[in-house]
Amino acid sequence: MALMWLAARWARETGWPGKLLVGVVDHGLRPEAADEAKLVQREARKLGLKPHVLKWTGPHPRTGIPAAAREARYELLFGLAGKCGAIVLTAHTQADQAETLLMRLARGSGVDGLAGMDIHSMRNGIELLRPLLGVSRERLRATLREAGLSWIDDPTNENTAHERVRVRKALGVLEGLGLTREAIALSARRLGRARAALEVATGGLMQVAVRIEANSYAEIELERWLHGPAELQVRSIMELARLFGGGQEISLSGAERVRDWMTGERSRATTFAGCRFARRDKVIIAGREPARVDPVPVAMCGAGSRSVVWDNRYEIAVAARLLPAEVLPAAGVKELERPRGIPDFVWRGLPVVKTAGGELFAPVECAGAGQGPVFRLIQAPMQVRRQAGT
Repeated sequence: MALMWLAARWARETGWPGKLLVGVVDHGLRPEAADEAKLVQREARKLGLKPHVLKWTGPHPRTGIPAAAREARYELLFGLAGKCGAIVLTAHTQADQAETLLMRLARGSGVDGLAGMDIHSMRNGIELLRPLLGVSRERLRATLREAGLSWIDDPTNENTAHERVRVRKALGVLEGLGLTREAIALSARRLGRARAALEVATGGLMQVAVRIEANSYAEIELERWLHGPAELQVRSIMELARLFGGGQEISLSGAERVRDWMTGERSRATTFAGCRFARRDKVIIAGREPARVDPVPVAMCGAGSRSVVWDNRYEIAVAARLLPAEVLPAAGVKELERPRGIPDFVWRGLPVVKTAGGELFAPVECAGAGQGPVFRLIQAPMQVRRQAGT
């Protein structure tokens, strides 16, 4: 309610020419939710804003409800934003930031986790802003009182079966020791600065020690890579997993395990987050784990299917003259021979566009591939994208 009122006032006073939409999410978890959604709609209209009721339909989980509801809420809001070409603003507060940091501290998070939520980030290609991240709930309630507006407190915020509620109540005890929400949020901001610096330094290590080959896999030059600090080594492994892992979950402990393998163990290969890391002479090959690639072909039939995202790794654009076509892993295309120099496991996990006329196209130069579709690696960090030329 406070974010809605503040955004409306900002737009009015600045003469902003854009439109403000209000996403009212009804999770359907409580009988009162529908009436609460109606209240928000009425208040939005009074402010001259257009409300959109977004309902979480389908089966709800029996456990892990807060996390599932949060993901559903983001999916609904970003779905609306995507249709309207909008950015998303959420009303996370200073207390939310402090609670998030403590929850992650309990899980042994590193710098990235302890930096908490970002004021500005991207999700599904859409901007997410949290303009109230440094503001207390008390200040927002006072703002609403001053504006003559009411609000609704969600009763689930008092349910101690949920981790965040238990952390929230524990904060009341910790404040007696000087560990206030403000102090914790301040640490999160400072850790955020450290995270930004580490991201730049990781890019530097990858610039000198990692090469993207054939738009398909990475070669890590061990001698150069080993000169980097352990933290940057771990981060570079996570970056490669984001690039080649197909969107699998990436854990800090898993990346640390791969780092230990790279610096010590002599086994030939290991896997992590959908990636395979394999030794070859003085380099480590990092690429997609082919067994994780969905073998079902992806059809591209008409004008609306000229571009597809495949395996969460490649955006593939196909000219209209080549349609209809389908995309499938190279492991299922016997007519196309693996190019020399491409590791077998990398090749088996690469996409191949197969047209109705029998033409075959892959991200790498190979016999019979021809020229046609554009294959773009989409998860690359900026430094890696520049090396890959994509």
